[in-house]
Amino acid sequence: MRLPRRSELSDQQEDFLMEAPFDRPVLCVGPPGTGKTVLALYRGALLNKKGDSVDLIMHSKLLNRYVERSIEELDMDIGSKTWHSWVYSLWGKGNGRSKLPELEQFLPDFMKAVGMVIAEKLVKPESMYWDHLIVDEGQDFPKEFYLFLTVLRKQEKIVLGRLPPGITIFADENQRMEETRNSTIREILSYMPEAAKYEVTANYRNSGPIAKLASFFYVGMSTGIPDTPKNVHGLMPQIRRFDSLKEELQSVVNWLHNNDDLSVGIIVPNRKVQTNIISIINALAAKIGLKVQKYSSGTDANTIDFYTNRTITVVCDKSCKGLEFDGVFIPQLQCYKTDGANEDFFKMKMYVMVSRARSYLQFSYSECSEKPQVLKMLPTPEQEIIKWRI
Repeated sequence: MRLPRRSELSDQQEDFLMEAPFDRPVLCVGPPGTGKTVLALYRGALLNKKGDSVDLIMHSKLLNRYVERSIEELDMDIGSKTWHSWVYSLWGKGNGRSKLPELEQFLPDFMKAVGMVIAEKLVKPESMYWDHLIVDEGQDFPKEFYLFLTVLRKQEKIVLGRLPPGITIFADENQRMEETRNSTIREILSYMPEAAKYEVTANYRNSGPIAKLASFFYVGMSTGIPDTPKNVHGLMPQIRRFDSLKEELQSVVNWLHNNDDLSVGIIVPNRKVQTNIISIINALAAKIGLKVQKYSSGTDANTIDFYTNRTITVVCDKSCKGLEFDGVFIPQLQCYKTDGANEDFFKMKMYVMVSRARSYLQFSYSECSEKPQVLKMLPTPEQEIIKWRI
């Protein structure tokens, strides 16, 4: 990710860093591109300076990998982890071999865990203390997680006369890639009513045309849509029809070849499409010295390189949250099904994918006897939000 210098932050961002308290929970909300992850990192750096140890957690292994270099740039002593890793590790510190209760594998039963904490059934409760926890993409966590945190930070046998553990949460309830196991802003605040709430609203990531398209998919959640980007100019997003998948992918390779100092992400709906794309694009990219990498669940995120030029990154849509690329390509639109789908959820998914692009965005499809169903849910040519090249 591109980490701006502290001097480049907006007044709104600087106000948050200067004013957000350390002695009570903090919730910062904002739409895509408003710099929430940047603020999470700079807040972690401030906490480091005052002597606190900091844990930064997020839902995705890939996003965790994405922020690693920025942590190095700020020279922070910070533990960046997935939330699963942090929660299970914390429970192990206080309970040894007694496993964290689960609703299913890797899904903690936080309500049962809370009951155990309140009933003082922890083996070493004092070991479950932390200095400060920063939660990025907080809407991706089960709402009961926030009750769990609140109960822990209020337990006398955990705190032992120390300051209650600190918590800072960054969230946008508009950004969802799964229909269940999310938290709304209201739900987070219901379990942390003492939290100080802040908002960031200016879009620093997307060009004006891309931001306009993203706002088309906004479904009205409380976080809202970002203010108009400073970069109001830019190319209009486009949708293209090709005769074959190979031609679709050649358009990606051509774009990066002509813009080889920029980054490219291809976002796909599932592993099957990802596998098909990799089998074709590898050969196309190799001819002109481009690198291709992919990530899906089960891949070692540490193998993914976000910082080398002339690299194409292929990710499934569920893994794209929090990432950003100069150019984003969303091929094989015919593989997105809309019949029987929750329309609002589909729009949320599109909202997330579109807002990954900084300056260039292309939808495409190929090898279709009929137009993809998803086209009906995109802006019409008359609305002049997408350039239709079909």
